[in-house]
Amino acid sequence: MVRRTFFAFLILAVSAPAAAQSGHAHQVVTSEGPGSVSVTVYRNPRRAPNNAMNLRYLGGYALITEQRTIDLPVGEVDLRFEGVAGGIIPQSAIVTGLPDDIIEKNRDAALLSPSALLNSYLGQGVTIRRTSAATGKTETFDAMIRTDATGGMVVQTAEGFEALQCTGLNEAIVYPAIPEGLSAKPTLSVKSRVKTATRATVTLSYLATGFDWQANYVADISDDGSHLNLFSWVTLANGDETSFVQAQTQTVAGQPNKGRDNIAPASGGSVNLACWPDGTSSDIIAQYAQRREAFGAAPPPPPPPPPPAPAMMADNITVTARKVMAKQEDLGDLKLYRIPVPVTVAAQSQKQVAFLEKSAIPFTQIFETIIRATNAQPARSLATTLRFENRKRDQLGVPLPAGKLIAFRNVDGARMLLGEGSFDDKAIDELVEVTIGSSDQVKMIVEQLAQVDDEKKHARDMRLTLTNASRLPAQAEIKLMRSDSERFRKTSHRLTRKDGMDVWKVTVPANSERVLTYRVERRK
Repeated sequence: MVRRTFFAFLILAVSAPAAAQSGHAHQVVTSEGPGSVSVTVYRNPRRAPNNAMNLRYLGGYALITEQRTIDLPVGEVDLRFEGVAGGIIPQSAIVTGLPDDIIEKNRDAALLSPSALLNSYLGQGVTIRRTSAATGKTETFDAMIRTDATGGMVVQTAEGFEALQCTGLNEAIVYPAIPEGLSAKPTLSVKSRVKTATRATVTLSYLATGFDWQANYVADISDDGSHLNLFSWVTLANGDETSFVQAQTQTVAGQPNKGRDNIAPASGGSVNLACWPDGTSSDIIAQYAQRREAFGAAPPPPPPPPPPAPAMMADNITVTARKVMAKQEDLGDLKLYRIPVPVTVAAQSQKQVAFLEKSAIPFTQIFETIIRATNAQPARSLATTLRFENRKRDQLGVPLPAGKLIAFRNVDGARMLLGEGSFDDKAIDELVEVTIGSSDQVKMIVEQLAQVDDEKKHARDMRLTLTNASRLPAQAEIKLMRSDSERFRKTSHRLTRKDGMDVWKVTVPANSERVLTYRVERRK
């Protein structure tokens, strides 16, 4: 018996140091933020250029690259990267610079918020602090939370059940501690086994949703209406809760192939209060009916104000200095616009940086529309379109990313708005056409003069009249649609072809009109 005990002691004595050498305590290392960061923003591929970005939903994404310096102890380490984007796509994350292999990656989605705190203490005790508005006296008492954040804030006290923040009193919940697992910042955690303690410079790269960008152009038209000056901004939008301070920032124009990402939303947010005013529902309906009888029906609400111009969206847009110009570079078949100085891509905000400025670009103002050739049309205005060539010999010749354009012109010394339009991505040497509105001075009317219907054919004789009430000649283009079985006959002016349709191109003199007569014939 003594020999067995001594043998067991020897086994324990030998194995204990080996276990101490081979295994180390599980440790957590937290990196609170990056030392440097780069943000590359890709556009929402499903947003049309004429649709403005909405900070509540940004369908683009960003490639974010961070560098962090961390001290790694020996053993199994949970490395927590705090301050990553809340919309991080965890499966896209790449970590380089760690001395040893990564075991697993996790996105910690439980964020510290009023709803997360309330849900974490469901069925547990808290303290209620209430201040009387009349006396200023504050009292505290114990309570137990009985509903989660979706059901308001119902608590149980020594006097019974009550709904907090529904009485109009100043009251709040005081929690004893922050629950374990809740993070104040979006966090990506990486588990690794470290063989030798070291200080490492780690690079973290990942894709994140909730970003977008667009180009915004401003065109100033010359007094004689033959040239324009073009200035453009890159407008960055960050709908994420994380700010990226002094980031090297780029945008990418083009349509890279990227599928949808199913990302579980981070838990958090506000508490859904479910309060009901004093009285019954019948009391409220009766009071509302009495007010309507006394004062009449309420007038309809005023129409919403027009959206502000992109450069004037005051509260959530930061505009950099005009002399800081983004530089265009090639990225395979895509175009990259690099901002040459670090900028802060702030959370829930937009930022504008200049990237293009060109002068004396020749252009043509066209008045145009599309009609069905056999349909009569009452008098209507024609669309106003600016047309120019993206060529070096025309003072341009650079890739133009899709975006909105606002056109101005000086009238009697005052800068006046002519209209607003948009266009898709335009390559060098490509034609650019931007419709900025319609003209009240250049109009069109289409009338049916006669109809022929015999055994051989069916035909309609039509007359199209263009009128120009302005003091300048107007170049007009009318596209006439017809079916494959129809033919034009007896046209008073020559028609050309464009985009598979017949086009009447004509210059209408100032304060004058031009008339096109034609027959549309279909054989039976």
